[in-house]
Amino acid sequence: MFDRLQLKAEKARRRLHEFVMQGWPVLEPETPFVDGTHVHAICDHLQAITEGRIRNLIINVPPGHAKSLLTAVFWPAWVWIEHPETRWLFSSYREPLAVRDSLRCRRLIESDWYQQRWGGRYQLMNDQNQKNRFENSRTGYRVVVPMSAGTGERGDYVVVDDPHSVDQAESEAQRRSAVEWWNGSMATRVNDLAIGHKVVIQQRLHEADLTGDLLARGGYELLCLPAEFEPERRCSTSIGWSDPRQQAGELLWPAKVKAEDLQSLKATLGSYRYAGQYQQRPSPGGRRHLQALLVAFLATCTHGPATGNGADGGWGDVEHPSGSHPCAV
Repeated sequence: MFDRLQLKAEKARRRLHEFVMQGWPVLEPETPFVDGTHVHAICDHLQAITEGRIRNLIINVPPGHAKSLLTAVFWPAWVWIEHPETRWLFSSYREPLAVRDSLRCRRLIESDWYQQRWGGRYQLMNDQNQKNRFENSRTGYRVVVPMSAGTGERGDYVVVDDPHSVDQAESEAQRRSAVEWWNGSMATRVNDLAIGHKVVIQQRLHEADLTGDLLARGGYELLCLPAEFEPERRCSTSIGWSDPRQQAGELLWPAKVKAEDLQSLKATLGSYRYAGQYQQRPSPGGRRHLQALLVAFLATCTHGPATGNGADGGWGDVEHPSGSHPCAV
């Protein structure tokens, strides 16, 4: 008969969410585990990948919702319980963030909690036990791949956690560079193109960010988790999951991220950035978009000279692109 420790270990082995709940104090001893809709959803979809029910996955989730811990730390450590032979490649727009999560994953595996339960299944190799790379005795490895460099490594799971920074996403050149890096390099590094898995996890930053590009191309399941529920955009996926929230504005993680917190963020970020980063609904916005609308308007303006003194907040006299017709805007 299983004793209590064996029973808990078996429950954690079977379910990623249970593994996260039990292992959380190992990594965050001063921060109590707070469950949420998104925690269940992310764990269920990552487990579905492991079980072969999902091939490639995009997760759009707001910042500050434990996405990196779930995806880059707990998930590979959990998969290695049953499949220590699997090989993992991880990347991020900032290499130090990817290295941070590599260290966390290694510490979790080396912890007394993990070793008491599953330490007999494999061991980490001393000669390949570094910050950005570690291997185990069953030929599995976890490697950090810098976005600034190519790699000769291949993996069964290829993951990017935040392919863009907020500032980089505003630059078309940098945004395209990240998209081309994924499509032309990283996404080709799966061990077996027929069964390998690719995962992109990010907050939305622009319509043409990596998520936007991949959705246009197809081949990825989308798990979209806005901070505030929008019934007309309810996300449902192929594994039978559907966002369980019912009321418009219902929060994703109310026990941790409250309505007043989001209101403050709206004021700080502005509606454009909040819509992308927290609602996963990027839309044309900001001064660049306003300028584009202005140019389009001026290009079709055919009336004669008019004057606007700006007293009502207008732009005043603006010259038509042809130079022939000033327009009051």
